[in-house]
Amino acid sequence: MPLSVVKQYSVFLVNEPGTLKSVAEILLREKVNIIAMSQGVHYDAATFRLAITHEQEISHILTRAGFTSVKTEAICIETKDRPGLVYDISSVLTKHGINISTIYGAVTSDGQSRWIAIVNNITKALNALEQSDLFN
Repeated sequence: MPLSVVKQYSVFLVNEPGTLKSVAEILLREKVNIIAMSQGVHYDAATFRLAITHEQEISHILTRAGFTSVKTEAICIETKDRPGLVYDISSVLTKHGINISTIYGAVTSDGQSRWIAIVNNITKALNALEQSDLFN
């Protein structure tokens, strides 16, 4: 399915060697499948964003391991990659008054793309994207 709702966790980390490895080790042990991720560093702190399927719940795992995290619902957009795709996604959402606070993604070698978007109205955004011609 080209559109789905997923969970994004923003995990707050100290910016030092091995911190990301520690989180990744916990997620591996718990068999968490990360479908997308990004990391941003701000001086001595880092924010590790990871998206997982909506069925999984990992807040308790992260808290138990001593990490602070924030869970947010996000839209996962999977489609064939092409020039202008991010422009088209943002145009559809802007037309419907939807703000994108975070977006990140990647393209595979076979030309497929996956984008994770955090928006201010997920239901309205899903409806707008489903009614658009992005997936034709």
